[in-house]
Amino acid sequence: MKFVASIFILLSTLHILSFAKYNWNKKNKTAAAGAILLGILSIVLPAILMFAR
Repeated sequence: MKFVASIFILLSTLHILSFAKYNWNKKNKTAAAGAILLGILSIVLPAILMFAR
């Protein structure tokens, strides 16, 4: 079950990071930095919760 959850988390993170790349290309660095931070947190926090149990 952790494998399925990990795949879903990675797919949603890819979407967030593609939005960050779009913002970076449009010279909106603040939104890109926020999206990158959100992408990192969306990987790290669920990983901690899944593997700490």
